[in-house]
Amino acid sequence: MDEYDVAVVGGGPIGCYVAEQLALKGRRIAVFEEHNTIGEPTHCAGLVTQRVLDITKCSQDAIVQNTIYGAIIHSPAGALLTIGGNNIHALVINRQKFDEHIAQKALNAGAAILRNHKVIAVKKQRSVITLDIQQDEQMTPVHSQLLIGADGAHSHIRDSFGFPQPIEKLHGISAELSDSTLDPKYVHIFVGSTIAPGFFAWVIPTNVQGTTARIGLCIGKHSTHPLQYYYTALLQQPLLQGTTVMKRFGGTIPLGPLKKTAVDQIMLVGDAAAQVKPTSGGGIYPGLLCATHCSIIAEEAFQKQRFDEKFLRHYHAGWTKEIGRELSLGMRFRSIFSHLTDRQFNKYIEKLGTQKTIDTINTYGDIDYPSRLVLPLLTTMPSLLSLTPTMLKHKNK
Repeated sequence: MDEYDVAVVGGGPIGCYVAEQLALKGRRIAVFEEHNTIGEPTHCAGLVTQRVLDITKCSQDAIVQNTIYGAIIHSPAGALLTIGGNNIHALVINRQKFDEHIAQKALNAGAAILRNHKVIAVKKQRSVITLDIQQDEQMTPVHSQLLIGADGAHSHIRDSFGFPQPIEKLHGISAELSDSTLDPKYVHIFVGSTIAPGFFAWVIPTNVQGTTARIGLCIGKHSTHPLQYYYTALLQQPLLQGTTVMKRFGGTIPLGPLKKTAVDQIMLVGDAAAQVKPTSGGGIYPGLLCATHCSIIAEEAFQKQRFDEKFLRHYHAGWTKEIGRELSLGMRFRSIFSHLTDRQFNKYIEKLGTQKTIDTINTYGDIDYPSRLVLPLLTTMPSLLSLTPTMLKHKNK
């Protein structure tokens, strides 16, 4: 019987970061990853800010593929809105190498990372968590005092213990392309009902020459066609003519952070807790922030030998205080965005095209904290106030 202080389910960057932090405190940690390779399959556009590397103390070497200075937004009518251009706003990372790096840091700290180990069942027995782990055809029971579910959008841990569900789940498809001819400094964003209803599509140059790219899109629940239809429409954009698809992958993005992320002996973190930016679908930065709180409270739980829900709720309170408001506002913005018609997209993208408005976006825009742009943008463009009733309606639901 294998025994650990903490069992972490999910070997992505969020789970491995928690494991590293707790292993550095001397706790006996095991990370159970169902896949054989860390970082695969890929489910991420790989666009982050410098904050992600600062939190994880990762060097840019071998992880950062490109630097992004701005975005070109395509309206349904084909009009373009170009923002940014002078400063670095985001980094394009190699997600597999990033994940491998975080996993290696956890290993160096003393955590065990067990790949090809799938959690089949979990139960609580007299203040001990028992996990049934399948490796190949063999089943092994594992004991731990604390369980951390970092097992993604379709979290088995979340579902096994009756946690709330995310408010919404977006389904997406992505691809790696070669033979592109892109300006490497700009990402492209496409909105509208014919290409990504309910969300948006993206084209991200992944090298400094602009000759490789990562593309993708997500669709909302009211889409009239299957995902493949919109993926084909994206590939037919003039911007992507002549490109070659090297690899395809897909995934699910959970939106609407859970109202409860801790019960007796169990905490959820990352996509499992829907700690994801609703405006962009990005989960690495908010997941890492929440993972920091998770590891702090987990260590305090061992020091005080308090694994009950009342104590572990300090984790939920901590991350909510730091980023809960931003995620909540993000859901309100998402409510507005997902209900815009193509005609409204065309109108607002045209209105945003003044130099004064673009300067405001360039000054205050932040992909990790989009709410910081709201007041300056409303001041510059008061006509956006017509959207506030939608925000208030969503708030009162």
